[in-house]
Amino acid sequence: MQHVYGKALFSIPVNLEFGCPNREKDGNGGCSFCPEHGARAAQIADAKNVEEQIQKALFFAKRRYKASSFALYIQAYTGTFASLLKQKEAYEKLLSLYAFDAFHIGTRPDCLTSGTLEYLRELSQKIDVVVELGVQSLHDESLVRMNRGHNSACSLEAIKRLHAYGLKVYAHLIIGLPNETPAMWKESVQGLVDAGIDGIKFHNLHIIHNTDLAHEYAKNPFALLNEYEYAEALMELLRTIPSHIPILRLATDTPDEELVAPKWHMAKGQFGEYVTQSMRYRGIAQGDLTMYPCISYSPKTDAHILLEDGSVTLWNKRYHDYYHPKSGAYRQAKELFIEKSDLKNRLKKGDVKLLDIGFGMGYNTFCASEMAQSLAQNTLYIKAMDQDRMLLQQSMSIVPNASHAILLEALFNNNVYENTFANIAFLNVEARYGVTLLKESFDVIFLDPFMESNNASLVTFDFFKIVQKLLKSDGILVASTSLQAVHDGLMLAGFDVCIVNDEKSDIKGIIARLSSSSILPAKEPYRDPYGIYSDKQIETLHQKSS
Repeated sequence: MQHVYGKALFSIPVNLEFGCPNREKDGNGGCSFCPEHGARAAQIADAKNVEEQIQKALFFAKRRYKASSFALYIQAYTGTFASLLKQKEAYEKLLSLYAFDAFHIGTRPDCLTSGTLEYLRELSQKIDVVVELGVQSLHDESLVRMNRGHNSACSLEAIKRLHAYGLKVYAHLIIGLPNETPAMWKESVQGLVDAGIDGIKFHNLHIIHNTDLAHEYAKNPFALLNEYEYAEALMELLRTIPSHIPILRLATDTPDEELVAPKWHMAKGQFGEYVTQSMRYRGIAQGDLTMYPCISYSPKTDAHILLEDGSVTLWNKRYHDYYHPKSGAYRQAKELFIEKSDLKNRLKKGDVKLLDIGFGMGYNTFCASEMAQSLAQNTLYIKAMDQDRMLLQQSMSIVPNASHAILLEALFNNNVYENTFANIAFLNVEARYGVTLLKESFDVIFLDPFMESNNASLVTFDFFKIVQKLLKSDGILVASTSLQAVHDGLMLAGFDVCIVNDEKSDIKGIIARLSSSSILPAKEPYRDPYGIYSDKQIETLHQKSS
């Protein structure tokens, strides 16, 4: 928007009530996912006429987003399902009500007459015109199942015809349709890219009350995407879309009272921030898997400092602190994580499975793998988890040990590192989602939340309940925190807890083993019941409950 218009534009949705060619005259029928009001925007639901719709939508956008520039958007139903005369009268009336910068018309691929296309071409000489097509999928079996009323060839032909008239085309695409796979989503996206689409709006599938899809779901529920699952799918799709193609929407909006499923607890804005941040952490970008140039994210190396034991740590700009205690990262790894987990004796007895949550610069995993190699008796299998892959790249150039740097480089490039007695797999994922994907149990769990008060998502009672299920009955969890709320959360989650406090250094931590009972703490622990709250939300909730 900044590039094209020099400013951001905010949509002003309008419902002309033209209806839909895929519905009966009484409103029945239509696409299985579509509600009876045709996806009308919530902010104009009670407006009596188009003038009031525009007035309400403008007021909403100005108040909520401090918006000053707008695009008119015929959103509900089919914006071209009327006679050419009626279209002209309606459009010109709308455009006379406010000085809009652009005009978007939502419609179907099978509802574009030559007369309409010619008129829109003429109109585009006065204002920027964009036709938004409900493509939904480029798989005919899915289109039939949703009673779409047209096939994929119709969508591609519509894009071709619109381009022939010099009109821009945005496509709406649903991710998560029944029986569609990630490979099929990618095929639909690639089909749109190959057709020269000018923009894409993504919608995660929503089940809405009183739709045919809702009746189908009630009889035979099928899997829907939660926040993390959809984010993972979306990020992979974005990588296949050239960066010059704008992405106008990332997720679906449905009022809570109309939504059957999925019930998300992450707000739309938070979801967008999560996707953007995750892509930066992973060092990936829209279009980086295509042949076209993309805008890549290359973080600058953060300031670093030499610690007392000769190790080096980085400054975290987000939390305004260094990653490790002044006593040293190697010392913390050896004296807290390795010694207190009794890793050496465990390796003498047999193979050990270790989960390292909060891998960071890799000191804990590296020291553990070095111990396994020096003992040369049994194999240490490590799952190392962190959402910030780019931290590995920064770290490999400053860690003092060459073997440590080699390990980081291998994990950064291939997600795997192996030597004779250590096998390490790097899981580049948000830990709260990552732990739900694990199907094995572990002898040892390292938990390094960095600054627990600012990284509260890793030290909540709800997170500990999931982690507890991953620990073997004789296993042990070691965490680099001695915060009382963490202590209380572990106890409530079913752990026996012991505080580690080295008075001769700034190394502190907690040792936790499975308990036969849950002890009710004196104070409320950190809570994150849905596993999606931001660190700030968790901290605020904790302060309110304390």
